[in-house]
Amino acid sequence: MKRLILIALALLLLGSMGYFAMQNSHSVSLNFFGNFTIQLSVWMVIAGSFVTGWLITEIWHFISHPQRFVQSFLGKFSRYKNNKKLQLTQDFEQASLLRDPKQLRKNFSKLDNQETPLSVRVQFIELLRYENNAEEILNSFAELNNKFQANLQVLLPYLKLVCELKEFDIAERLSYEILRINPGHPDALLALRQVYIDKQNWVGCIEQEKELLKNYSGSLITYNVSMEHEDHIQKAIRQDPKFMKNWSYRYLSQKRDRKNDKYFEAIGEANQLQNSGMFLDAAKVLKKAFENTSHPELLETMEVIYRQSGAEEQILKIIGGIHKSRQRAIHASLLYAKLLYQKNQLEQASKILGQVNIPPISKKGQKTFFGNNENGPQLNEKWIELNHTIRFLIAIRQERSEDALNEAKNLLREEEILT
Repeated sequence: MKRLILIALALLLLGSMGYFAMQNSHSVSLNFFGNFTIQLSVWMVIAGSFVTGWLITEIWHFISHPQRFVQSFLGKFSRYKNNKKLQLTQDFEQASLLRDPKQLRKNFSKLDNQETPLSVRVQFIELLRYENNAEEILNSFAELNNKFQANLQVLLPYLKLVCELKEFDIAERLSYEILRINPGHPDALLALRQVYIDKQNWVGCIEQEKELLKNYSGSLITYNVSMEHEDHIQKAIRQDPKFMKNWSYRYLSQKRDRKNDKYFEAIGEANQLQNSGMFLDAAKVLKKAFENTSHPELLETMEVIYRQSGAEEQILKIIGGIHKSRQRAIHASLLYAKLLYQKNQLEQASKILGQVNIPPISKKGQKTFFGNNENGPQLNEKWIELNHTIRFLIAIRQERSEDALNEAKNLLREEEILT
């Protein structure tokens, strides 16, 4: 609005001077030197006086305060440069969105100087994935990281790339570097979690998940973490039961029942004894835990120890002891019969199976429960099929064709074959 008023006043002033100049035709003779004379209208002389006065004033200001002129000029030049740089950056972003490698390189070459923002450099390297191979991209990021050390603008996209390429050794180093700069950074914690999952370091994995769930529970980034956390806790207990006994679960939104961890702790302790060559002690730990929990995974672990031990007879007696105990478990009886069959003790294996009474399965996928329902020992299809398989093989070896055919019917159910 001020500019419009100034323009209107200037036009009014010039119009007034023009009008008076037409009404008054007086002229002035200006003698410069010798006979050289110029005839000028009096209004031209007045206007020239004003212009000359303004020029003299500006020259005086420039001589007395030269920095004002220079600053004004540099400011205008700087604004011009900034506007041009902004336009180049916008062109670069547009080429980036369009995934146009030719325009991308062209615009980046115009931006590539010491003043180029680091974010633009990183974005350019990320977009090179559409042209360069993984090794070239990693080398570019490594060079940029060496040049701009301890800078999250470089470290975070670099970390994302190495995780995507499953370069977990580099990912681990970058994660620790990010956590040193910014402790508790969620991207670094997620990357470390992925590293530990790859290495099957379950204790390290749940440590990262604990930090994530404490600080970001209920968020999108912890959705998969919360879904998988319980499974990873169970694996961590198997891996290091002593460490997990002191683990605090206060960070969880719901209270966790720890009584189900007993058999995981037993498996972890047995694995540690097994790795130390103490196979018999490992089998005893599993036997005690099975008598308390009746969990079939304990027997599966015992079977692995049995095959690796070199003390098969002693561990076989332990399994037989579970079968003969008052709290006889069908899982233990089936495993005992299986191992006896594999040792070619057919009569003994057949006798054990004769003491096992399993109702037939009427529908596909039906589950059968045995013993006290409160304890919940469950015989799933895997163990049911093991029962029929051993019976079938013994019948074949003993040439009892009718019995073998009956067991084969249970193994190859008609409804499964025809569906």
